[in-house]
Amino acid sequence: MDKILLLDSRTGYTTNSYLNPMLSEWNRDMNTGYSTLTPMGNIFLSSGNFSSDLTAGASYSKFLDDNDDWSSLFMLLNSNYRLNDRFSAGIETGGSYYSTLVDRSILWIQPVLSFSPSLFTKINLKAGSSFRKESGDIDTESSGFEQFNNYSIEFETWPTFKWQLRAGIFGDLDNPAESLGARISSDFNISRNWNLNLRTGLERYRFQIVTDGGGGGGFPPVGGPGNEDTKEDEADILFRGSAGIKYQVNPTLEMSVNTDYLNYLSTITEESVSDIHASIGFRVTLFNSNRHTSGANVELSQNGSQTILLNLKYSGDGQLYIVGDFNDWEKPGIPLSKQRKSRFVAQLSLEAGAYEYKILLIEDGEEKWLELSEDTFTVSDGFGGENGLIFID
Repeated sequence: MDKILLLDSRTGYTTNSYLNPMLSEWNRDMNTGYSTLTPMGNIFLSSGNFSSDLTAGASYSKFLDDNDDWSSLFMLLNSNYRLNDRFSAGIETGGSYYSTLVDRSILWIQPVLSFSPSLFTKINLKAGSSFRKESGDIDTESSGFEQFNNYSIEFETWPTFKWQLRAGIFGDLDNPAESLGARISSDFNISRNWNLNLRTGLERYRFQIVTDGGGGGGFPPVGGPGNEDTKEDEADILFRGSAGIKYQVNPTLEMSVNTDYLNYLSTITEESVSDIHASIGFRVTLFNSNRHTSGANVELSQNGSQTILLNLKYSGDGQLYIVGDFNDWEKPGIPLSKQRKSRFVAQLSLEAGAYEYKILLIEDGEEKWLELSEDTFTVSDGFGGENGLIFID
């Protein structure tokens, strides 16, 4: 069982709370600065072909204007069973509760079918329902219960080891074509401590907007103008784009800067409005049991000016390879030779510099990255794992 406890702190400015991932409710009146504090934890369990991942936490947001503070609780549970080398099935479920002028509870559940044609490519098919209950005070007179039935098709791949690409389409099962949306994102490891993220997407929502004939009205996708007289069907278009950069200061501290842009286009009035969001954040790892002391122990020795002898202690079966910067992360990589029981070696001829690497295990046709022990010098790979590091002087 792996456990991790994090504390995330973020300060920023927004012209629409819909762009804040913790507050994604449509409110263009929030033209203000804010600070958010989010403690969260994660537990990962695996046994045989079964794995389960639980994330839970809380969040509190303070605004610099007269908007009410926001507080919330959230939980996400992913359970997965590997059917064979290519297919797996599972369930994603979660819930959240937040409180401000309106109290809102959201529960959702969706089965997931995954297909992995290779170690670096995956396709996910998801469909399920979410349920929202909302209650307000006497003045707002806001209350109700809603159900949404959604689907998504997601694709993720690593064109190179340092570059991850994700794309997907999603929509409402009740109106699949009219609600169709798309998104694409890319993560790129600039160096062993720097990670760049770019995202863009197009969303459509079909709903009913209410006006009084004199203009006004509310903006989608949540809320409305209140008890007015005229009702019209609206199929709006939302374009979103974002960019972020992260810097891993050390194994326990991460810094990040994020910017977001949103453009709303009404298909009825042809009105176009834009919103922005920017933030800077710090994430502190309070506890992390994922740093395995039982992982593969790699010892490096320099023989001559540009020759490295890699010595690895490993007691399992299968063939081991080293993959890294020095071979453009092309698999399977350079094979390690077994010298004696639990001892594998490889010789590398490298120019002066710093190189990142991973150890690949191929056993019975299956591929797996070996975890490296705490005694091995490692850096973050930007995707929740670690790369080994080689220095040549």
